[in-house]
Amino acid sequence: MISDQSTVFVEMADELKKRFGCFAEGMVVTVCPMLVVIAIDKVDLKVYGHHAFSAMLTMAAITLILGICPFIICWFSGPSIRPVLVTAILATLSSCSLLILTCFIAQLVVPEITLIILGVVFGFLVLLRAVLYYHRGNFVECQHDKILNESHEFLTGVTGVLFLGLEGLALEGHDDPMFEKGGPVAIASFILCATGVCMMYLEMTPPIDFTAGHIVRLTVTLDSFMAGGIFTLLMVIMFKLMRVPALLLLLPPLVIILELVYRVHIIHPAAVQMSVPASLELTKVTFTGFLAVSITVIRNTSPSKLTGCFLLFAAAAIVFGLSWRLLSQKNIRQSFTGTVSREYFDASVNLASLGTHVCIVIATVLLLAMAWTARGKPCYEMKPCTA
Repeated sequence: MISDQSTVFVEMADELKKRFGCFAEGMVVTVCPMLVVIAIDKVDLKVYGHHAFSAMLTMAAITLILGICPFIICWFSGPSIRPVLVTAILATLSSCSLLILTCFIAQLVVPEITLIILGVVFGFLVLLRAVLYYHRGNFVECQHDKILNESHEFLTGVTGVLFLGLEGLALEGHDDPMFEKGGPVAIASFILCATGVCMMYLEMTPPIDFTAGHIVRLTVTLDSFMAGGIFTLLMVIMFKLMRVPALLLLLPPLVIILELVYRVHIIHPAAVQMSVPASLELTKVTFTGFLAVSITVIRNTSPSKLTGCFLLFAAAAIVFGLSWRLLSQKNIRQSFTGTVSREYFDASVNLASLGTHVCIVIATVLLLAMAWTARGKPCYEMKPCTA
């Protein structure tokens, strides 16, 4: 009996270690790009002011250290030691620091009053969750860590890429005084980044008294909300650049939904081996490329056809990739138990995977065509040369 309990504790500690490792990775991805930009002297000290600049650097260092420490503590703690309280406190402090840092980053592209209101709201949500978590007083590992880990990996991955986009927008606003401050893209990016931080923290301090069904519904809600927010951001960017053709971005989710409905009501596919959660790496790389290109052309009301097609297929690949990941996650499948069989989900996962790879191949070809076209242009036609 004691041996069985020890085995359970070891498994729970391993799952907790995985989640804190993912949390540390998310902190590195969100903070380090900003430090790199500062290190290579791409930010003018006069824009922020000396005191604000020093505060931002200090907050970045604190966020990075506090975000990595929980994983280190979990790694070096023995199987009989469960440092949930210490790691939860560090996760709380690092999440608050990251929210403050997000406000620092967004101050060049989001109006001050909007920044203050949203910052206070999201900060209050984190502190409210912290008070509820510590008030309970029973600091033990959650018994449903595997479900939480899949969801937390998804939230961390997409939040990290969203931070890259927000930092790119801030750098664009810093370089160009005529940049539209308070535009829908900037505000949506800031809201999604702050929301991602809050959701990451919620899954770092989950309600222990929740049953498996409650945890499944919680993670499905968080993942679906974040995926919907990213889809909305993509639609805002594409509609700003392309207007009506941006509605083609509705096709990927529509195709997957119709295919799933068709299989449920018309045909009965053969059993397929249970799939593991799809990797987010392809989606994150595509998302990074989409943001890099869209940020540079977002002020141009008439981007070239090649650029427009690349952004459209890249956005479609992102939507397919998110669908691929969500449909292969354990929490999504469990939430539809008794309604949609595993075989139908596997078939839809295969379709989403196919759509992701096809759109990425087309987007890559278009990107090569863009590079080939730009190769022959004089320097002054692309970007002013600097000595």
